[in-house]
Amino acid sequence: MESLTLTARIAMEDGVYLAKVDQVAVEATGASIEEAKDELVEAVRSWIQTQDRTDTLEAILSGAGFSGVDEDTEVQLEFVE
Repeated sequence: MESLTLTARIAMEDGVYLAKVDQVAVEATGASIEEAKDELVEAVRSWIQTQDRTDTLEAILSGAGFSGVDEDTEVQLEFVE
């Protein structure tokens, strides 16, 4: 697999915007939609780095339905409504 796309959604919850990825347990909040998006991008980067360091990224993404993930796989984040 050369690339995979993770889908993110943003919703207003308890007075803040909550952005989260559908396929994995990563989320972030912000006072605005743009801030929530920016925070989620950083959270996903950090999550990928952590999983990669512990050699669990491939297994987690495989469990989420993405097979063939390796160190050369490009991960993209797509925001949908």
